[in-house]
Amino acid sequence: MITEMIGRVAAQRGLTSPVATALVLRADPLDLVLYQEQVWEAYRQAQASPAPTGTARQAFWNLAEFQDCTPVNNPAWYHLGASYVLENSRVLQIFRKVVQEYRGGETLGIPSRETQRWLDITETLVFGADNPIAAWLSTSQLRPDPEAVRRNAYWRMFGLDLAFGTEDNAPPSYHKARAANTSFVALFEELLHEIWLAISNSLNTSGQNVADLDRIFRIAEELQFILRSRRQALNLDREELSAATALSWLQLSVSFNTSIVVDLKAEATSAQDRLMMIGQRVGLSAHSRSSAMFSMASDLSLLLRVIESGVVSSPATTNIFFQSGPGQIGNASRRVITEWAAASGKDLKARARSIDIRGNAMPARA
Repeated sequence: MITEMIGRVAAQRGLTSPVATALVLRADPLDLVLYQEQVWEAYRQAQASPAPTGTARQAFWNLAEFQDCTPVNNPAWYHLGASYVLENSRVLQIFRKVVQEYRGGETLGIPSRETQRWLDITETLVFGADNPIAAWLSTSQLRPDPEAVRRNAYWRMFGLDLAFGTEDNAPPSYHKARAANTSFVALFEELLHEIWLAISNSLNTSGQNVADLDRIFRIAEELQFILRSRRQALNLDREELSAATALSWLQLSVSFNTSIVVDLKAEATSAQDRLMMIGQRVGLSAHSRSSAMFSMASDLSLLLRVIESGVVSSPATTNIFFQSGPGQIGNASRRVITEWAAASGKDLKARARSIDIRGNAMPARA
């Protein structure tokens, strides 16, 4: 979400990406909240939501710093899958400790003025500090723990848990819904394997054609079905936006030597190294494969959006997944194949056992 916002600000105002990034990093937290509201409303109206936008809410938007940077009406935020892999790095738990330490004492030192603004924004966007309008947030007195809400969403959409428990290594506690896409991982890894075969075949000028376009289509069709089945009537979309906002903000925070990184004496040349050093400062270890998780997030989001969109509507259109070149989805497919294998420890280029794909997509197992 934050990455897309920076791109929108740069495009609308004719700014370079570093200048737009600096504007966002030092923005008033309320202005960022108001922009997220606009993002949610643009998407909601595009989905023919029957509820009109209130005049008070519109008046708030017109006062906001970024009101001229009108968001697009398609989901202008990371797919939930990107938030899942980013959160698996443990970035959110680590920064929760950072905020707690800075707000509760001086163990980490005195934060600079820039870092104090970062703390204000982080408490608002990530940890739900009170703000006047929060329709895009997914927590309440009934669901007070945002991490539990995200874990519930990851389970329902992908049949996956995070790779860690609570900060003190206790098992996580969250509502584990019966309706969950527990077949997602097997299907998705099979799709990546078949895409890899198709990519290899495209480079093969004399050997056997091992690309199975019909199989690629059938797997993509079933993935589209199970993912969409969790989204009926905008279901899980608000949770997805909330997760994307939190995780993309923290991704930005370690993407270069920002003020919080400098104040924590964690300057490094990569996001994963910065996160590991920050984790050491607060006594929480980052995931050892964080590099792959950071590297694949945006490409995984793009690939999953393409799968859900239905643009791959027949075997003849599956080449979208493996065509290379500027702006092609095939570039994202290659990156996801490489980084998913690195993060999971699985060799996606070799099939252990073929997955049985029916002619018609099946509902997720309850």
